[in-house]
Amino acid sequence: MKTMADVLKPFVYWGQKEDSISLKVDLRDVKVDKADITEDKLTASFTGVGAHGNKQYEFDLEFYLPIDKWSCKQRTTARGVEFSIKKQGAEAWPRLTKSQTKLAWLKIDFDKFVYEDDIDSEDERDKMAADEVMRNLEKQLEDEKKGEDLNVSGTYLFTYNMLQFVGFLYITTVLSYNFLKHGAGAKEKAFELVGTQMMFCQATAVLEIIHPLIGLVKTGVVAPVMQVGGRGFILFLLILQDVRLQIAPVVWYLFMTWSAVELVRYPFYMLSSIGKDIKVISWLRYSAWIPLYPLGILFEATVVIMSIPLFEESGMFSVQLPNASNMAFYFPWFLHTYLLILALGGIQMMKHMYILRKKKLGISTPSKKLR
Repeated sequence: MKTMADVLKPFVYWGQKEDSISLKVDLRDVKVDKADITEDKLTASFTGVGAHGNKQYEFDLEFYLPIDKWSCKQRTTARGVEFSIKKQGAEAWPRLTKSQTKLAWLKIDFDKFVYEDDIDSEDERDKMAADEVMRNLEKQLEDEKKGEDLNVSGTYLFTYNMLQFVGFLYITTVLSYNFLKHGAGAKEKAFELVGTQMMFCQATAVLEIIHPLIGLVKTGVVAPVMQVGGRGFILFLLILQDVRLQIAPVVWYLFMTWSAVELVRYPFYMLSSIGKDIKVISWLRYSAWIPLYPLGILFEATVVIMSIPLFEESGMFSVQLPNASNMAFYFPWFLHTYLLILALGGIQMMKHMYILRKKKLGISTPSKKLR
């Protein structure tokens, strides 16, 4: 079985016009073993004489933008294989690949790096080549400057997500162990056993609202506000305030559901912070929510409904007239309203996850071999 280190890459030279891309695979006496192309990707393998001698070479390229696969052409010459690839739109690409990672075997073919107003002057072509080199050097220096900041932020995000994962793993382990050891009676002690740990994890999760605000991650701020805020409301303003809620078995189910979500989510974020992608973890991240989010909403709604008569009795968080502000607020009425907020917010969160799932796990266009 080939490892990544065993795969030999040929030198590939690329150029572009405003409406097309050209690729030249630099191999002599070449035979095309495979050339599959989709709107997003080219996968090819060859046998020929290259930098490593007469060997088998292969590569795959994920295009910067989708291309018109039906208009692609392929030609084999004595000095290599040439591909003519039609863009879907007349737009100059800043690079060939979707990823910004620099590939050592991918070079610029300056002779074919022109636009609609074809450059005929050799001086102009040389100037264009020099400008391109300078842009690459400037980008390299900029990347090196950003390197340290990226390493620091990546290390921080990995550590944060790892600690949160450990916290929820501890909660799950303790709740599961006590349930297996003591049976259904352990469900009434969920808050006593892990309430402090759960409050710590949820309080720390406020950082997930701050991260996108300061540009540490590129996700939006709405989803973390809804999730962190919603859980904080249930945990700190309801369960923490009344011991009768703390001993309710629904708290055990709620804590287990929250933890199940996070035992998938945080490993995914840990891997993302170091640029890794494990298919199983990614699939779980974008699939486990399907049963878990509705369960979480159900258990949170159950806690809210159980809270209403308790806060009617205690009067906590309610403000009655007369008072200096001449304003009244009846917390149990707000809890009735919050049930609607919870339902609408839950639907929005599930819609958000559905869109992400479709984007990340959607079926790609089947490849078609070039003829």
